[in-house]
Amino acid sequence: MNDEYLNQLYSDIAQIVAETIPEEWEKFYLYGEVVEGKQTSRFYYYPMNRDEPIYSHNIPELFTMSEEEYYRLWNNLLDTMQELKKAFVANKQEPWTNFTMIVDKTGKMNMDFSYEDLSNTDPHERRTIWNYELLGIMPKSNSGRQILQQYLEEKEKEGNS
Repeated sequence: MNDEYLNQLYSDIAQIVAETIPEEWEKFYLYGEVVEGKQTSRFYYYPMNRDEPIYSHNIPELFTMSEEEYYRLWNNLLDTMQELKKAFVANKQEPWTNFTMIVDKTGKMNMDFSYEDLSNTDPHERRTIWNYELLGIMPKSNSGRQILQQYLEEKEKEGNS
């Protein structure tokens, strides 16, 4: 695989996220998913000297960024994620289904790819568990709390096996 091209795609993805964030930040956590022609993405970032993360899709209502500009950047992010997936497939690498990218303000980056079959999983469930595991965000909805409770019970059973 052409590592230089992959590194450029990783850098492009990080740059798009950084460009979307309208203030100084310490770290961001990006979730990206590309499966059978569908893709989604979201991220949370920690503003400088703050403990509460900001959810990416809230940026237009919290800041002066227009929804049009936000969605232009978001669609650019989705397109670049698709390019990354195509690069893996073209180089006969096992195709991932989703990834997490963590970047801090110094540019240090961590990528974690997942290869699990997502066809039988619920997007709300994946989002709830990802938010909890990576950011410690507790769900506000009853359904989210039930999902998390079931997940933690299953995880505990696996740990005791």
